[in-house]
Amino acid sequence: MKFPHLNPYYRAALVLVIAAGVLLAVAITTDRRDITSAALVISSMICLITGIFLATLSSGEPLDIRYVSLLPVQGSINQSRICADLGVLGNAHFLPKGPGGRTETMQYIPVADYHNTPLSGDSFVTGNETSGLLTPPSGAPLLREIREHEHLQVPSDTPALLDLVREIGEDVLEVADKVTADAKGPTITVSFENYRLFSGCMAISAESPKCCTTHPCPVCSLVACVLAEGLGQTVLLERCSTDPELRLVTAVFSLLP
Repeated sequence: MKFPHLNPYYRAALVLVIAAGVLLAVAITTDRRDITSAALVISSMICLITGIFLATLSSGEPLDIRYVSLLPVQGSINQSRICADLGVLGNAHFLPKGPGGRTETMQYIPVADYHNTPLSGDSFVTGNETSGLLTPPSGAPLLREIREHEHLQVPSDTPALLDLVREIGEDVLEVADKVTADAKGPTITVSFENYRLFSGCMAISAESPKCCTTHPCPVCSLVACVLAEGLGQTVLLERCSTDPELRLVTAVFSLLP
């Protein structure tokens, strides 16, 4: 039997049952046999019944997070392998909609460095001193879903945009206990504390840390898409690091002029 240690309702039920035992033990130990003892006994019964009620009617997590976190892993690895075989070795760039007639934010993986020059072509594109692979980002379906069902409005001002990133991570997707987003000059750092999809990150990093920056997972991709759309600038994913002890994921983005 799997102990539902991640379910907050079970934790609350356990606390109530323990509190009931403590209250009853105090009443028996003091043996006052007055209204105070009666109040303690009644309180312990209320805590016990409430705890049983919570434990009985609450259910476990609908999906096992360990399995869910592994869903995008092979896709990211495969895309990175294809890019490596083609000699496309640059990091993922997220191009905002608008420039070049783009109707949606796109992901561009250059052969080498990219300096925000105009591109021509469809999937395999070329430009002045650049060529690479242009595809929809893995976070695009998430962005469309949030835009449609959460009535997402992407602000253009940096503080409001960073607040939006935190809100998406903590309240909408609920992928981390705490999301921090800070901007220093052209660099934006986003950290996910106690990241619930951490197993997937570790599986991708085990293949190669380059996979995270070549074709990032949907969550990091979504953050980059929101930043690119809000600021109207090309966003480069510089690096993505993990801390297994804290289950911390940190993504560093740069804004291209």
